[in-house]
Amino acid sequence: MVWPPPDRSPRANSQRVLEQESYHEAGLYRFARLRSGRLAFGVPCAHRFKLLQHRDRHPLERLSIMEIKRIGSQASAKGPADWFTGTVRIDPLFQAPDPALVQGASVTFEPGARTAWHTHPLGQTLIVTSGCGWAQRWGGQVEEIRPGDVVWFAAGEKHWHGAAPSTAMTHIAIQEKLDGKVVDWMEHVTDDQYRR
Repeated sequence: MVWPPPDRSPRANSQRVLEQESYHEAGLYRFARLRSGRLAFGVPCAHRFKLLQHRDRHPLERLSIMEIKRIGSQASAKGPADWFTGTVRIDPLFQAPDPALVQGASVTFEPGARTAWHTHPLGQTLIVTSGCGWAQRWGGQVEEIRPGDVVWFAAGEKHWHGAAPSTAMTHIAIQEKLDGKVVDWMEHVTDDQYRR
């Protein structure tokens, strides 16, 4: 069966704007992108486009998978007391499937709440989305962070972050896994360290 039926009109010829070759498990197939954006597939050396006889997905289709995680589809969690001081809520956002290593969460700190000292094997990016917070690397000054600020901690850099004493703060935290691990937790930030 031939699909689509042969059309020898000038208009049909002008719609074939791009022709390339692509390998498929069953052999070499020719495909053309039509002006409509659709792909038509044919057998090798054929001048007419034919449908593939099997239902295997083409390699181009495998690259175009989109996933949407709807708000509320992942449960919030309370920040564990071993890792945080004060009231903290963690809302998971994404954890990319293997072989990707990246994951992210939205973390909300109530006033005065903060992480313990910690490091990340491949570093961490924070994107402040609301409120006012503080962040500090080991040996550095406490820095104020506000909505729109983007904070980068290098791999292995000891640091903490959290809300200011009188204002809550939310940030998106993005980090990557190394050997299945994204963070190494250490001692708590003391009140003296926090208020410096």
